[in-house]
Amino acid sequence: MTNSLASVAKGLASAIFALLVLAFTAFGNQAQALDLGTVDVSHSSASLHSEYQVLGAGESHWLGLRIAPREGWHSYWKNYGDSGAAPLFYWTLPDGVSVGEPLYPIPHRMPIGPLMNYGYEEPSVLLLPLKIDETFSGNAIDFSVDVEWLVCEIECVPQDASWSGQLAVGDMEPSDAARGLFAAARAALPELPIWSASLSIYEAQSRLKVFLDEAEAPNLSEAYFFPAGEGITEYAAEQQWSLTDEGLFVDMKRTVGGLEAEGGEGVLLLSFADGSKRAVEIDAELQVQKAMADAGAETGMPVIEATLPLWQAIIFALLGGMVLNLMPCVFPVLSLKAFSFISANAKTASERRQEGWAYTLGIWISFMAIVAVLLIIKSGGAAIGWGFQLQEPAFVGSLVLLMVLVALSLSGMFNITVGVESAGQGLAAQSGNKGAFFQGVLAALVATPCTAPLMAPAIGFALTQSAPVVFLVFSLLAFGLALPLLALSYSTSLARMMPRPGPWMEKLKEALAFPMYLTAAWLLYVFNLQAGATATLALLVGIITAIFGVWVWQSFAGQVSRIVAVVLLAGALAGIIYQPFGGQGSAQTQSSSEIQAYSEQNLAQLLADEETVFAYFTAEWCITCKVNEQVALFTDDTQALFADRGIVMLKGDWTNRNAEIASLLADYGRAGVPLYLLFPKGSDEAVVLPEILTPGIIKDAIEQNT
Repeated sequence: MTNSLASVAKGLASAIFALLVLAFTAFGNQAQALDLGTVDVSHSSASLHSEYQVLGAGESHWLGLRIAPREGWHSYWKNYGDSGAAPLFYWTLPDGVSVGEPLYPIPHRMPIGPLMNYGYEEPSVLLLPLKIDETFSGNAIDFSVDVEWLVCEIECVPQDASWSGQLAVGDMEPSDAARGLFAAARAALPELPIWSASLSIYEAQSRLKVFLDEAEAPNLSEAYFFPAGEGITEYAAEQQWSLTDEGLFVDMKRTVGGLEAEGGEGVLLLSFADGSKRAVEIDAELQVQKAMADAGAETGMPVIEATLPLWQAIIFALLGGMVLNLMPCVFPVLSLKAFSFISANAKTASERRQEGWAYTLGIWISFMAIVAVLLIIKSGGAAIGWGFQLQEPAFVGSLVLLMVLVALSLSGMFNITVGVESAGQGLAAQSGNKGAFFQGVLAALVATPCTAPLMAPAIGFALTQSAPVVFLVFSLLAFGLALPLLALSYSTSLARMMPRPGPWMEKLKEALAFPMYLTAAWLLYVFNLQAGATATLALLVGIITAIFGVWVWQSFAGQVSRIVAVVLLAGALAGIIYQPFGGQGSAQTQSSSEIQAYSEQNLAQLLADEETVFAYFTAEWCITCKVNEQVALFTDDTQALFADRGIVMLKGDWTNRNAEIASLLADYGRAGVPLYLLFPKGSDEAVVLPEILTPGIIKDAIEQNT
């Protein structure tokens, strides 16, 4: 009996043990089907999940990637905003099996210093659509996937993980344990598109129009659009919205000359007065054909406000143009114009006024030509600003040649009609209109590297407006540059004060050649920095060839010599313009070990570290910049003050084109250099210093803000 009971007990125990084994095995299989593996990385963890423990052929299924950043860190949406990176997937799958683009949860706005990023501070689940063709005949799917993602706090750390294994294929069998995770993931997705929409792209802004009724969004307190593609908005800029009978409008600032708009997809986040939110996917029709001036025509809604009203920009342009006459870059040409005033008492009042207006016309036509080219280039998506032509080695080389020829003419080697020829011999009989016009052209060409006070905000405003406004503002700028000498051409008392022409004027004319030589030397220096030593040698050869051509023209009579001279001049100019500028010069690499190079990331990092930052933006062709650096910025006292206050210096070099710097200049309403920004410790709001610096201005700004 005892043995019998023992046998029964033993058999019962074996059966219970077998049942436990089966139960644990089943639980293990179910858990494995749900959780395909968790990987702990340095600053986050990630796990891959399957909604079904057995998949069915010919069906679509879902996988889920859960990314959990360390506390205080964050991961990114598919459009990460100003900085970051979206997750990347590298799948290895058998034929007949594919995985589509992931579905992302509703993103969050994450301001980081002056930037705006899109992503997630909490764990997030990306849903991955897995498709198995009906033709797939296997019992299991062998898969592997490598995933890369980025997590950031202040610094950013790339993360990566890999998964591989098998997914069973047969009669579909859901996993009960997966229901909670996938249900929560679906609840975090934005709603599917329910409203039609259009996205209009203008030069300086984008406008999203959503065709919804006011009753569909009662008590709306905010609307915000997360664009899925780039080129739609400046992420850190505030969005403006309005709900009208026409629908919902969201206006977004856009970088002028920035990236091309990629598409009209995105997520519209609606916030309501009761604290609730609603996120809806948007698949808008992209419209890029409208002009900026038409931006408000559709709804009567104002466009994003410019930094200046038009009337103020006009006044600033006029006054800035007048002050531009005091900038060092214009001095060489003004010396030529001043020379023409010496003979003023030998001319009639009508002749003096004609020359004044010819000089004004030369400046205006040159400005309009430069602005027209600038607008054409910007319409192609290039990020450029005022003085852009000085960023082109071919233009700088041509300007060097022009300055050399003018200087040699003044020195008496040959005669170029610039209104000062035949000094002391027949000057009284010369009208000088052609020479005055040419002087205006030269003044415009050499003035563009300079930015005068009041001029910078006017230009920055103009370049965000429609073409008529651009031409209006730059016309006032040109008139302001010409106005002082134009006004003097109407002064009878000034004409009477001028001495009579005589032989002494020949020597004065020759002396005026030397400012032109200095201008040519400066431009040659800029060219060498931009294009390198080999291109500089080619430029010098081209200049010598051109001089030889002019000498042939004036030394030998006959048609053949003229043809030879023209061929030499044309060849020299073509060689300068079309030579292959193979490498950048030293402008891109020159930097002091104590001065860091500007970048958005570098600035953001320093501000996050609560450093006091002085960022200055310069170019080798900007004479105002160089003067400021010598007389104010790099003096012993200023540098000692920077060292004493622990101020970090950032240098933005705009000698050659740099879209990142062009974008920052636009952010501060500028279209050119110089720009000086002081970021106090713990603040991302910059104190903007004036274009003309003195040691006292820098010292006062530092003492008042640090």
